[in-house]
Amino acid sequence: MADPDRAGDARDGTGLVEDLFRRESAHLVASLTRLFGPSNLALVEDVVQDALLAAMQAWQFGLPRDPKAWILQAAKNRAIDIVRRDRRLVSLPPELDAGSNLAGAIDSALSPADDGANQVAMMFSICDEGLSQETHVTLILRLLCGLGPREIARAFLLDTQTIDRRLHRGRLRLAQRGGLPDVTDARQVRDREPSVLQALYLLFSEGYHGSNAEHPLRPAMCADAIRLVELMVEQSGTDHVEAHALAALFCLDAARLPARLDDEGVFVPLAEQDRARWDRSLIDRGLVHLAAAATGERVGRWHLEAGIACEHAIAPSVEATDWSRIVDWYDRLLLVAPGPIVALNRALALAELRGPDAGREALVALAHDERLSNYPFFWAALADVERRAGRPADARPLYQRALAVSRNGAERESFKRRLAELPA
Repeated sequence: MADPDRAGDARDGTGLVEDLFRRESAHLVASLTRLFGPSNLALVEDVVQDALLAAMQAWQFGLPRDPKAWILQAAKNRAIDIVRRDRRLVSLPPELDAGSNLAGAIDSALSPADDGANQVAMMFSICDEGLSQETHVTLILRLLCGLGPREIARAFLLDTQTIDRRLHRGRLRLAQRGGLPDVTDARQVRDREPSVLQALYLLFSEGYHGSNAEHPLRPAMCADAIRLVELMVEQSGTDHVEAHALAALFCLDAARLPARLDDEGVFVPLAEQDRARWDRSLIDRGLVHLAAAATGERVGRWHLEAGIACEHAIAPSVEATDWSRIVDWYDRLLLVAPGPIVALNRALALAELRGPDAGREALVALAHDERLSNYPFFWAALADVERRAGRPADARPLYQRALAVSRNGAERESFKRRLAELPA
């Protein structure tokens, strides 16, 4: 079984530590919040932040032999210190006290054996009925996936202030609760599952083509999303068909990670990717999930996106791709999940099927959507269709606009190359 965490080779020590911190932050917040209750969420976040800051300071001259164990021990010690120091200010669940039970309870809560299961259980638990799905997803991404407010804002194509308000509202609601429920009722699971699946989708997307300035691809983040959605497939009560469809999408897209950057760390367009580098074992794994997803009666968003990813994965080349089928998938997808990114991708598929002018017309119709104004791939897409239509003078300012709003070096260098390739 392939490991998408190893996909792509543009990783360095700093990126690996960032991934470790993000994953351990998610694990610690999930475990300690389940232990101490949501009313102590601020305490939990302080404990986690202190543990990670201590690690940053202690690891300046080299990593410990077991970084994960180091962080867990630091978090345990910090949690005990804070609770014992501020015992009168911390409202603990009745089964805990500041005495002998505390250390053992924290040890048990932080056991790495059930990391993923605890994380998934917490995702369902914090999807409170009194909050919107958008707030559910924001809380999951911040507290249980380790994404920062800026990353979340870019995932939603919103400003950071909007995300901060959602987080404040969500934290306040959780703090008002006496405890977090274990969501086992079938109806509650069904009601909350769309929020969890959407959060995992955005987590994967951030790893696949996210906004990190230093690391344009974050395969470990994609691997986390795959691991978590496959845990949902194993759980009772979840809609396994939907989870299988999302797992299929993740695997089929993650298979392309090894070919998405060249040796200089620059993005490689789909048409220029070496398909021999695509991970066949991940493609096969995705096809197994897709077959399992086909057992249901309903075709939802994840089925449609997985179907599109499948068409790309099985095609031997761009020219041999069934673009008619892909455009049809996108037409159906716009009905169930309308949005600017879906419309953008449909326009690109339309350009392949009917020519660059058809793609240009569809893209121009999106130009007034403010959510795309700072999205570099929109301007690059417009530039590409103008270039392919033989209009380099029109393509040049569009590539320059993409360059101006690019988010990392991989994007910038890619757009610079395309600019340099335009005829004078």
